[in-house]
Amino acid sequence: MRLLVVDFDYFFPVPQDPQDPLAFLYSWAHFETPYYLGEVWEERALAFLLRGLPLPQARGWEGFWERFAFAPEARLYYADSNALAFHSDVHQGVREVMLFDAHHDAGYRPLGVEPACDDWMVYYARQGARLRVFYPSWRDPSLEPVPAVPVERVKDPGGPVEGVFHRVFLCRSGAWVPPWADEGFFALLEAAPLPKVALEVVARRPVDLEGLRRRVREEAFGLAFLERLRGLR
Repeated sequence: MRLLVVDFDYFFPVPQDPQDPLAFLYSWAHFETPYYLGEVWEERALAFLLRGLPLPQARGWEGFWERFAFAPEARLYYADSNALAFHSDVHQGVREVMLFDAHHDAGYRPLGVEPACDDWMVYYARQGARLRVFYPSWRDPSLEPVPAVPVERVKDPGGPVEGVFHRVFLCRSGAWVPPWADEGFFALLEAAPLPKVALEVVARRPVDLEGLRRRVREEAFGLAFLERLRGLR
């Protein structure tokens, strides 16, 4: 049985060159906790908006499913965390995993008691599955640590993908992808031509963009006022 796993962060490019003048804006900690799934993104958004920069967006997901062939009985499971790619409803009988992701998820630290978002591929390796990772074109695979288990890793060449898939798992990775990109995630989910099963609640996260822009205007006014007091304007 072949499993296709898609992490939505595949569609959310971030700078790869540490010398990129915007790289510091993406120096984000990632933990799958309520704070990092929601609240933290407001301050991250302000970091861009206060500099007059557009918010980074997900891109390239349109038409993605057209690259694949699915078995008649195939269904799509989805969740926020990629840890659920090894859910009991997903991993049974899987002999090959093809992952489209910005990360190999094959172990970056000692294993915990349960599969986590960064090591669930190790559990498939223990199951005897063949593991393949296709990185997005913007991702530099050399920046990743060596996987803890054998994984074939290449940049996605694009185009149709060979073979038939019997099961699909899609995750949002909300600690890596901001809430203002949620519409893209749900559009990708809806576009999948398969029956869908939620493994956990995945809801649109509220984001008050107008409120953020109002804060930016207030901050800019306050900064201009201070600079006038200091004789800088």
